[in-house]
Amino acid sequence: MATGLRSRRVQLAVVIVIAIGAGVLAAPQVMGLADDDEYVAVVEVPELIDANGAQAVEDDLREARHNDSIEAVVLEVDSGGGLPAESERISTAVDRTAQEMPVIAAVDSLGASGAYLSMAPADEIYVSPSSQAVGSVGVVSNIGPTPLAPDETTTGPNKQAQDPDTTRAEQQLLADLFLEAVLEHRGDEIELSPDEIARANVYIGTEAVENGFADELGFVDDAIGDVADEAGLSSYDVVRTEREMATDPLMLFGNAGEEHEPGGEMSVSFDAANHLAVAPQVLNSIDDVNATFEHSGDPPVEEADTGGDGDE
Repeated sequence: MATGLRSRRVQLAVVIVIAIGAGVLAAPQVMGLADDDEYVAVVEVPELIDANGAQAVEDDLREARHNDSIEAVVLEVDSGGGLPAESERISTAVDRTAQEMPVIAAVDSLGASGAYLSMAPADEIYVSPSSQAVGSVGVVSNIGPTPLAPDETTTGPNKQAQDPDTTRAEQQLLADLFLEAVLEHRGDEIELSPDEIARANVYIGTEAVENGFADELGFVDDAIGDVADEAGLSSYDVVRTEREMATDPLMLFGNAGEEHEPGGEMSVSFDAANHLAVAPQVLNSIDDVNATFEHSGDPPVEEADTGGDGDE
């Protein structure tokens, strides 16, 4: 009886081991890499950083960290930013990855605002000489009208529209956090004062290298070769992760407007404050949105002199 029980236990153990082994072999590998090769992964930062795009980059960088075949990462950036929280998510994932392997970001045309925050933790930032916009460390916000009194559709004065002063306070908090993150990762390289950085200016590629917003002039292929050298790779393959991403700036306001399908027309009416980490090029392309935008880099809004009573 005891012998039979031990035999069944051995058989069961063998079945479990085989099942686990089969599961490991069948587990999907996101990048589908050969185990005996070494790779540089090129991860694309979304043109517009929304929740789906941030999740995709997080997944790609997690795969890079957990895949023993991947030895280095290049961030391919051509993005004018997007949502602040999602940009921060990518920044955190880049930081984690840079602690485990070399990471270089390479900017084609745009690498500004939320996109700059996303790539700031990289070991180095390359930009093309004619990159149109690098930097723009700040936040733009929709400063809506003064809240209305409660009516039959709202339960409080700020339910329909947030107080502009509250919106500006939130904007300044986000801008301060943005600036702190950039200074943490690039403070030793950027040759501008914090006040100058907070002006949220954008720079072309050559200017970005001169003032420390970027490290070198170069393209994605240059970054691939250099990051491979930093990882000590004499022979390697390149794997790219590309996905369909949001390209319509109005998609960033999906939660503020009507339900819509990607690529379809969208009618947006802001009922609350919206904060974006986008470059001027992105903001200028939004010409049919009912919003009044203010940038954290703009001079403070001064109250108009109403000619009230003064000291007599």
